[in-house]
Amino acid sequence: MSRSMWIISVLILILMISSFWFGRNREAPPWVKCKESLFAQVVMKQCTPSSFANPNNMETNENNVEDELPFEPPQN
Repeated sequence: MSRSMWIISVLILILMISSFWFGRNREAPPWVKCKESLFAQVVMKQCTPSSFANPNNMETNENNVEDELPFEPPQN
C-alpha cells in the first residue's frame, strides 16, 4: 500500500472510532420514534410508535403477547 492509502485508512479508522465514541449515549432523534416516513409525519401528522422509541417496552410487550396466545399441540 502506498503512503496516501495508509493515511486515508488511518483517517477512516479515526472517524469510525470517534463516531462510535460520541454517539453511544444519544437518544434517538424524534423522527425515528415513528414507523411512518418523515413525509407522512410532517404532511399527514401520523405517528405510530416504533420499537426504537422504547425498546425496553417492546421486549416486555412481546413477552406478554406470547403469554396470552393459546397453545395448540401438533396433531399427528
